[in-house]
Amino acid sequence: MTGGPDAGRRGGPAAGSRPDALAGASPALVFVLTARFLLELALLAGVAVLVHDVVPGGWSWPAAILAVAAVATLWGVLLSPRAPVGLPAAASLGIETVLFAGVGAGLLAVGHGVPAALGVGLWLLDRAALALLRRTP
Repeated sequence: MTGGPDAGRRGGPAAGSRPDALAGASPALVFVLTARFLLELALLAGVAVLVHDVVPGGWSWPAAILAVAAVATLWGVLLSPRAPVGLPAAASLGIETVLFAGVGAGLLAVGHGVPAALGVGLWLLDRAALALLRRTP
């Protein structure tokens, strides 16, 4: 038999699989979305550092882990592309702004000014690039 394991299938992706979300996206959009994912990971790292620096004693690590889990859950439920709770764009942007600006302000307050400024600045650039690239002509 020729044609490999998908031979004989007709009409789109295999059962249970999703079409590629980036299919047909410009290289610039792929770059900006990849940067966004990396910024989301940086946000979680910032939350961990912030909580670890603020919580005293032996509770700093458990608190940091719980805070990261809480922010990751919030992001997954409300802000991810496949979020089960659909929010208006303005509400999503507001929550995202509170998270990035809040973590940035917290990091600045505990003495991590350079990572705070870098994270918030790159997030702002990424949001602007997304807005430009997602505009429909």
